[in-house]
Amino acid sequence: MALWGDEFYKDDPATKTAMIDQTINSMNKHSLDFTIFADDTKNGSSLCTDQAIGQDAEDIFKRLKSPTLYTLGDNEWTYCHRTNNGSYVPIERLGYLRMYFCNKETTQNRHPIKVERQGAAGEVYSENSRFVSNNVEFVAVNIVGSNNSLVVSEDQCYKKSERGWDDCDAATVEYQVRNAQNAVWLKDAFEQARSHHYAGILIDIQADIYFPFALSGGGYAKEFLDSLDANNSYTDFFKSLAEETHNYAGQVLLVHGDSHYFKLDKAMVDSDGRLTPNFIRI
Repeated sequence: MALWGDEFYKDDPATKTAMIDQTINSMNKHSLDFTIFADDTKNGSSLCTDQAIGQDAEDIFKRLKSPTLYTLGDNEWTYCHRTNNGSYVPIERLGYLRMYFCNKETTQNRHPIKVERQGAAGEVYSENSRFVSNNVEFVAVNIVGSNNSLVVSEDQCYKKSERGWDDCDAATVEYQVRNAQNAVWLKDAFEQARSHHYAGILIDIQADIYFPFALSGGGYAKEFLDSLDANNSYTDFFKSLAEETHNYAGQVLLVHGDSHYFKLDKAMVDSDGRLTPNFIRI
């Protein structure tokens, strides 16, 4: 398999085309069973048109020989309220992405494979999907940057945007309902993994839930864990992930994009201070 994301941000068309060609050609040279796409088909300062977040992304996916599990990124919908993104309504853009990319019970690409979706195809929560390959469960969950669309301050609401507070209240309500559904999807995925004795589970999200904290030197306990409060949209997800991981005998791999820097670490710690042995983050 291949893992990719945070791709093709260049504004210059020639440079962007060259980046796309290099990435796609590189993956197509390998005999990949599938790829995992961890986020963002465009940058965060460009228009969120139907073409940009729909057809342009689909054209890239279709060039791959391998099917792709796609989790949504904040640049495709959460950021779209920004004036330089076109002042779209993020919830409407999320609905468009669900309709465009999640309207079938399959992955992306010319030769897709079957997936299970949480919601009816093309409807709410249909972006949450999963499949099993070689005794490992692969799970996509819609957890994105921009605080997962939760608005807790005027700065988060109004910065670079023409939104009103009513718009931000609506964004928060959408987050609250989706957050609850994400928890159900995560728990159910682990229940499936336990009942079928899968060797491992991969969780594919977009957000770097650890940003901006360095986890070494006590940063995990003193900074990251302390940040998990009601204003942090990733609190429920991380606590659920930790609980499920500690009650699962297999390996857990969390993959994400968002922070634009390659990391591979043991980003979970047990109550006794030891690194959680069956958890890895990429």
